[in-house]
Amino acid sequence: MESAKAGVQGVGALLKALDIIEFVSKSPSPLSIGQIAADLGLPRPTVHRIVSALEERGLLQFDSGSRGFRLGFHLFELAHKAWADVDLRALARDHLDRLREISREAAVLGVRSGNHFVVVDRRESLFGVRSVVPIGQMEPLFPGAFGMAILSELDRGMIHEIDPDLPSSTVRLSDGRDIPFDEAMRRAAARGYTVHIGAGNDAIASVAAPILDYLGRPIAAIGVTGPASRLSLDQLHALAPDIIDSARRITSNAGNSVQSIEPRPRPDPVPGQPEPLCMAAGTLLGKTPRWSPGENRLYLADIMGPAILTADPGAGSSRTLLKPDMGVLCGWSPGGDLVFADGAGIHHLDPATGAHRVTHGLPQGLAESRLNNCGVDPSGGFWLTSMSVRARPGEGAILRVSETGVTVALESLSVPSGMAWSPDGRTVYLVESARRMILRAAFDPGDRRIGPFEPFAEFPDSGGRPDGIAMDDRGRLWVALWDGWSVVRLDLQGRVEKRIMLPVPRPTDLCLGGASGRTLFITTARIRLPARVLAEAPLSGSILAIELAAD
Repeated sequence: MESAKAGVQGVGALLKALDIIEFVSKSPSPLSIGQIAADLGLPRPTVHRIVSALEERGLLQFDSGSRGFRLGFHLFELAHKAWADVDLRALARDHLDRLREISREAAVLGVRSGNHFVVVDRRESLFGVRSVVPIGQMEPLFPGAFGMAILSELDRGMIHEIDPDLPSSTVRLSDGRDIPFDEAMRRAAARGYTVHIGAGNDAIASVAAPILDYLGRPIAAIGVTGPASRLSLDQLHALAPDIIDSARRITSNAGNSVQSIEPRPRPDPVPGQPEPLCMAAGTLLGKTPRWSPGENRLYLADIMGPAILTADPGAGSSRTLLKPDMGVLCGWSPGGDLVFADGAGIHHLDPATGAHRVTHGLPQGLAESRLNNCGVDPSGGFWLTSMSVRARPGEGAILRVSETGVTVALESLSVPSGMAWSPDGRTVYLVESARRMILRAAFDPGDRRIGPFEPFAEFPDSGGRPDGIAMDDRGRLWVALWDGWSVVRLDLQGRVEKRIMLPVPRPTDLCLGGASGRTLFITTARIRLPARVLAEAPLSGSILAIELAAD
């Protein structure tokens, strides 16, 4: 009896130790004993004993500068030993079977060998035609989807070592356009996968995701390939979430876990909810809707498309105006031009002709970032939020746009998104999506200065992440909840006072407009949504419109 009791107690201590190691591993900075105890809900003396034992074994290390603990080097030694015995083919066996069953096309696993991609395993198509991708086949890392998936996780220096000409090359898209290699890599990193459709009558279409080792280095890629006649671009995007999931599970390295795949289950219907109208748009990641009262039209950006679109609520349709780099819509210039921003800078666009010009470039140091949203202050000035293309914490920023250029206003944010201002213009609100928070700060309209931010509202893990926001004329924030199947309205104290359920899991942004000014336009996303979720929520990627009742 005594032995059994000791065994149970020992297991409990072991599980607590593992929880502490995992918690420390997810923190971007060293953690103190007090922080660990508070966040894990453990007694401080218990945490102190366990952390001391872990430090003694080299599994945790004390950082004297920050007075906190981080992972110890012995963990990396153990990980290295484990990886020395990894059989990638064995780990991927069930995943290849699953991807073949889902797609009915050939599923392929391959590794990087120098500047080539080598097929090490594959499953034949269920259509009865043998694969043209035999085991052992070698092909250059560029321009196929599998090699590009690996390249998208390498830094520029390593890519230059593979091929000095790659960074200056171009990538041919499925619509025939050529884009710079660096922009193609940024899109792949932001999406978490790559797609490639060849040319000609017998073209091959592929979609692939990188497989990362325990240090986050790309060692392989897994994906699906087949005739372009059977695999359209939309089908490739729909297959991507299951491929990303397989890539993460093979090595238990989620890589960028902020890039979510599976949304929370669809909530039960709520009686009395307004029925949204729908405008077809097919956006991968719709954002920054802007209402034009004079035209009775909506404008928006598809960041991951990427594209600038306009939508007609009366006709229930949309059309693409331009296909720039990944970017956001800002609004209108004093001269009436449509203003958008992407990696090349600030653009002024004439919607009638499609002609556009760059007026200002972006600050240096944003090559590994993408724009995520844009706010408009009371004077009509634009504020851009940027984030790491891989959503790494601490690499987000706010950029201030002025007549003289674009400057960095605030750095070291997590994943900043929407910005909005109070009706009197003296308070600014900012969404920190990865932290599930909305912050607020004092704002000086005269010199356009932002004061220190403080928490305003927090959202539970079960309810989705805040993304885009919009302010109504009574000072209440409307919030789009990514993976939350809803938008909510907050009261002046930051509490949820109204929730509108939606037929899509990923609302992304919103604005008020329409003839009465009380139509809530909501952009949505279908990026990384599995095919089974898209079947349940086919309006994902469309624009929703809800007429709000006066209250």
